[in-house]
Amino acid sequence: MDTRAFTYTTDLEWVGNREARMLAGPRPPLAVTPPQEFPDGDDVRWSPEHLYLAAIQSCTMLSFIAHCSHNDLQLLAYESHVEGRLARGADDGRYAFQQVDMVVLARMAGGHAGPARELTAKAERDCFISASTTADVVVDWRIIE
Repeated sequence: MDTRAFTYTTDLEWVGNREARMLAGPRPPLAVTPPQEFPDGDDVRWSPEHLYLAAIQSCTMLSFIAHCSHNDLQLLAYESHVEGRLARGADDGRYAFQQVDMVVLARMAGGHAGPARELTAKAERDCFISASTTADVVVDWRIIE
């Protein structure tokens, strides 16, 4: 069994009102506010909810790319769309993401679409972010050549 562990850090600075700046080492700072549906929300800046969905999307993509690379499959293009459902839980009444639906469109080199389709379950399984959530993550893979 692999006993490696990875640790990541971020920092947050309150800017004022309901806005903060997220920092992670030398990476560009990221302004974060509530989504527009909440008090002082903003439809221009990232919200924690949008960051959560983007983390699932990007992690799924990186997992898929890694599996393609390990199997010598050439990925030509990749894009995805995600929609997350945030609602009160039936058991505790707390708001949480209940379901995340993602549509992935991946274009593969000739002859690589079939083998790539066989890797999608592994890509989903190996996404660390999806594995860390209680939401149901449903991925509709559309792999073409």
